Amino acid sequence: MSKNTTGRILRSTAMYTVFAAILGWLIFFNEYTIGDFSNFLPYLPDQLATMSLDVLMIPVLVAVLVFYIASLVGIMLEGEFARVLVGTLYAAGFACFFALILILQPGSQSLNTAGYLILAAFCVLLVYNTLSHLAKLKQMPYIKALAISATIYIEGQILMRLIGPLIESSGARMSPELMMGLNEFINLGVSIAAVFTLFAVFATSRNPYLNALGSISSNYLFSVSLSLIGALYYGFFMGGLSSYAPGLSQLSPYVEWTGVCIFAALIFTVMRRGMQGSILAKKRTGEWKKHLQQVTTYKGDRFVGFTEIIDEFVSGGSRDRLLVKLTLFLHENRVADDEISGFLSELINYEDEKKSTVSVKGQASNIDLKNEERRLRLLQETIRNMLPESSTVLDAPAAGGGPLEAGSPAIRSNGSD
Repeated sequence: MSKNTTGRILRSTAMYTVFAAILGWLIFFNEYTIGDFSNFLPYLPDQLATMSLDVLMIPVLVAVLVFYIASLVGIMLEGEFARVLVGTLYAAGFACFFALILILQPGSQSLNTAGYLILAAFCVLLVYNTLSHLAKLKQMPYIKALAISATIYIEGQILMRLIGPLIESSGARMSPELMMGLNEFINLGVSIAAVFTLFAVFATSRNPYLNALGSISSNYLFSVSLSLIGALYYGFFMGGLSSYAPGLSQLSPYVEWTGVCIFAALIFTVMRRGMQGSILAKKRTGEWKKHLQQVTTYKGDRFVGFTEIIDEFVSGGSRDRLLVKLTLFLHENRVADDEISGFLSELINYEDEKKSTVSVKGQASNIDLKNEERRLRLLQETIRNMLPESSTVLDAPAAGGGPLEAGSPAIRSNGSD
């Protein structure tokens, strides 16, 4: 572990320790109430004025502890998943703060229940966020589709159970029939959305029609909104909410025809995308064949800017332009196709060493340096294999206009002019 990392850990530990010590002193060695700080606060109801300060300090202490763990993870680890983990921990800290305020409310069972439900909802979102990034890293989009479908359904079920405690804690009253109608509306909406978003697994399908359907389903905001609108229509026109707005039944034909138009527009969109995908694929294939014919017959200066291309490969790992330059050069010098494949096979099949999704700080930089050295050695070996055994000079001009020798800085160095 480097001195810089150690210093950052010590500074973070010292800062959070001081903050936690102050909070611990306020919680365990004092009996302050919120009313004791009324001079610094706006008007407080009597119920809040007599409430212990622990209701606020304990959630703050827990949030500070989670933030401290997140800071340690961010200092010590690196990588894509490490960044996701840090963001997840910070979100968990805020979730714990708001949920614990409700859970620790004295004498209010409804608020306590609401706090637990809100905490559960945040936990579901954090799990989905983790699974979504893992699916992206592992290139498994179907996992994300399954995760979002399950998340939508679970969050809907939590919302159904959260409405009652929140209404009860506010002092309002709701008839059992209306509560049943709302639960029916939410349950139907999230169930439709959960099923519809499952079609997002087809977003990577080669079939253009399935791909278009998957693309629409992967627009999760649109999917949930459309499902809730459909469930709301059912609730007010045919379900448990119809008795609360009987006049809306007269608008049923207009709403139904609007739904038919929207559904027809979706079908048209899917078919149009499918046809465009098929037509564009054939068009691009034709354009690519035409491009190959043009570059094959072109007899220009192949190695203008070759130093820049070498630098792109050695420093950044981009080998496409380098492969094109070398292939055209060999083809112009009447090298057979099978020999070109032999000369460039190692360059074509080369792969960088992969970085870990989570690793100790500094490991990614070491991998970058090793990959740069490997690319430079590979380039030197490829150029050496292309040179005739009796010659040390390539029959092509370099970037500066002179011959490109085997020991040229354009080949031996890291692409510097």
